[in-house]
Amino acid sequence: MLKRPAAWAAIAVSAFFLLAAADLALRSRSALLRAVREEYWRDNPSAKAAYYEAEYARETAADKRAAAGTASPEAAARAAALRTAEKEFRITESSAKLACLWYRTAAKDFYFPLNPWAARAGAGLPAALAAWRAELAAQGVKTEVWMTE
Repeated sequence: MLKRPAAWAAIAVSAFFLLAAADLALRSRSALLRAVREEYWRDNPSAKAAYYEAEYARETAADKRAAAGTASPEAAARAAALRTAEKEFRITESSAKLACLWYRTAAKDFYFPLNPWAARAGAGLPAALAAWRAELAAQGVKTEVWMTE
């Protein structure tokens, strides 16, 4: 058993940095997977719509079971309208923009030198940024470089 406080401090500091690095790596991987999904949806908008339609149906069914007879009809109608508005917003939100933001998050916000997912995200970021800028140009939105960086 270690009796020196310096040895315990060294172990604690090492464990802290190891856990912090693991946390950053897992967050970066999660953000990269989200970016890849948004990039896929950018190229396949029908898949995005189908995903959110299924999620909406699942939430609606769960709410109907949970509120069977307990909620007023007005409250149920408001909740259904809110869910529908959220679904429509998520379907119409730019997947190119979201892919770029998730790539940037994975590459820059969760970066540390030994993180392979941050490196992959950094490699995918320029293409995602170009796709977002092309989408904005196709919509006729004038942008400067600093607006999308």
